[in-house]
Amino acid sequence: MKKYLPVVVISFVILFLELLLIRLISTEIRIFAYFSNLLLLGTFIGSGLGMLIKKRMSITVSAVLLFIVSILVVSGLLTGVTDKLAPLSESFVWFQASISSVWGIISGSFLTLLLFLLIMGIFIPLGQRLGELLEDDKQLILIYSLNIIASLAGMWFFQAISVLQLSLFIGIAFGQFLLIFLVNNIEQKITVFTCFLLSLLIIFFNFLSIENPTIWSPYQKLSLISLPKTEFKNQEYLLQVNNVGYMGLLDLSDNYKAKLKEALKQDNLEDSVNWKFDDQYSLPFIFKPDSQDVLIVGAGGGNDVAAAVRYGVKNIDAVEIDPQIISFGKQYHPERPYDSASVNVYNDDGRSYFKRTEKKYDIVIMGLADSHTLTSSLANVRLDHYLYTQESFQEIKNILKPGGLVFVTFDVREEWIGGRIQKSLISAFNTKPLIFDMQDANYFGWGGVVFVISPDPDAIDNFLSNQPDFKKFISDRALTFDDNINPLTDNWPYLYLDQPRLPRIHLGISIFLILLLLFFKRLVPWQGKFKWDFFFLGAGFLLFEFQNISKTSLLFGNTWVTNLFTISFILLFILLANLIYAKSKISLRVAYIGLFLSLLSQFLIPLAALNSLSFLNKLIWGSLFLNLPFLFSGLVFIIKLKEVKLKSVAFASNLLGSAVGGIVEIFSFLLGINSMLILSIVIYGLSLVPFHYVKNSCWFKKSS
Repeated sequence: MKKYLPVVVISFVILFLELLLIRLISTEIRIFAYFSNLLLLGTFIGSGLGMLIKKRMSITVSAVLLFIVSILVVSGLLTGVTDKLAPLSESFVWFQASISSVWGIISGSFLTLLLFLLIMGIFIPLGQRLGELLEDDKQLILIYSLNIIASLAGMWFFQAISVLQLSLFIGIAFGQFLLIFLVNNIEQKITVFTCFLLSLLIIFFNFLSIENPTIWSPYQKLSLISLPKTEFKNQEYLLQVNNVGYMGLLDLSDNYKAKLKEALKQDNLEDSVNWKFDDQYSLPFIFKPDSQDVLIVGAGGGNDVAAAVRYGVKNIDAVEIDPQIISFGKQYHPERPYDSASVNVYNDDGRSYFKRTEKKYDIVIMGLADSHTLTSSLANVRLDHYLYTQESFQEIKNILKPGGLVFVTFDVREEWIGGRIQKSLISAFNTKPLIFDMQDANYFGWGGVVFVISPDPDAIDNFLSNQPDFKKFISDRALTFDDNINPLTDNWPYLYLDQPRLPRIHLGISIFLILLLLFFKRLVPWQGKFKWDFFFLGAGFLLFEFQNISKTSLLFGNTWVTNLFTISFILLFILLANLIYAKSKISLRVAYIGLFLSLLSQFLIPLAALNSLSFLNKLIWGSLFLNLPFLFSGLVFIIKLKEVKLKSVAFASNLLGSAVGGIVEIFSFLLGINSMLILSIVIYGLSLVPFHYVKNSCWFKKSS
């Protein structure tokens, strides 16, 4: 047992720290919430290079660099990177600076490079140590299986920290503590233990510096700020997500409005407010006052729910993906809307709810569900991307009652974002939405651009024709967007990207990473001969994993639970591949045939067919079908691994291939997510090509 314990500990630490650092840095340095795959590539490249380079590095290097990264993050020294680099991106980044100077771009790029190298440096000694442990040819399958099991445990432990709402800095200290068991001599133990104690100090000072209630949900960091009371305003709160303003928990009750009216009257400002219509949360019920069944997607802290309660709606279904936002809403919203007996709360993804509900609704309200973070470090998809596709709006259309209404509010900061939502609604409903601007109604929230649509094209016009005051109010605020734009689809759901393209910032990062690998090859001697077949297996694996996570999100919901179980299934299929090979010694030819047949089958069975199944059957057959290629790719990997002499070089080649697969993933911005399946098949096919001629390559020949 003592022989295998280091494999378990280091495998646990690698995946745990990988997830932890991606989440922590994406939270505290906001631009990485949009480009977190850069951090993922840093962990892959670091681990891979560690297995390749000849010079042995101490685990103390990982401990020291981990502490330095913690200091940089907690001190806020890197927070300016977002404003310096965000203007380079064609993707819209919330609260970004509109311009950046040349020196700002240079300094932002330098700080990003520094952070990337630090992350990479943390994983180089860890990867090197793991590579050494994997060289045991006699017990290879057992050791590799322990590596997978421990990685699985590291992932689940990280998620447990999120569910328990613990600060990620506690996770940093725990990671430092585990590193103590990976060093041998007393001097190294003292160094790592010192880093552990310093990490505890970071936790202490970080705790002292937090002025407002702050928790780490499974998705994001949430901070609740108490807003000052005034003579006409009761206690209200501002909810921050990842350190930026996100949502107000507002008192918009009749009592508040009466006090506000009186206060404004004293300053002769009473006429500056349209008391009938300026409250955006009330508008759906002015359009359809007889509503009995209402669905609110992106219910958040409860402002939309509170309006529905005030209007006496008998059945209100509130869907919110983040459980801790629901918790804050229940505890702190001034009107306590979640306490109402008419409200049913569902902690779920909107798309998941649309698929499984059997109810029909008078109104479906989509609140300000704009996202500040990606759903997974393995995908470019944000939490809200799939909510605004034409397939999503079609699903909403299917759960409306006759004459039902869809009411979408979005904080439109770019014309093309509004145009894209408009185009997706037109594609689903075959009619144009009514669009008007509520961004200037400051007394009743942050406003937004409102899109109203119904399957009955005459329903809205008929209502407005009988409400001249309301019709004039909307006409004065009416908007229209150019709909000569591609709609959002489940294949191309990138709401915040202006058009299908390879974004400049992603291209720049990709070129930098490729040059970095070549630079390291020139500078640092590598051991053994690079394994191109393992390289392409890694690249194909990560590309298929990306599109697999996207498909699974559409099948089961775009939630952390889905991502956790998807990656768990992948690792379990790899374990099953190890077991099959250990028992039957399946041939490489059979494994490859199974791999390509299972990949090709993904084209034959559409997700719609799986969605028609009951939940239990969908869970069983959907998980088996979508993840079957991982079983055969796992068989190919273990069969080939048994044949090579230097296992660490094979693993390193595979990890660097995965990093390149992460780079190739940016083509989904141009070609769509489904194209990644085609690219996966092509790249997997390249692993069959005998690249023996590259042994004389200037980059990949054996180092002397």
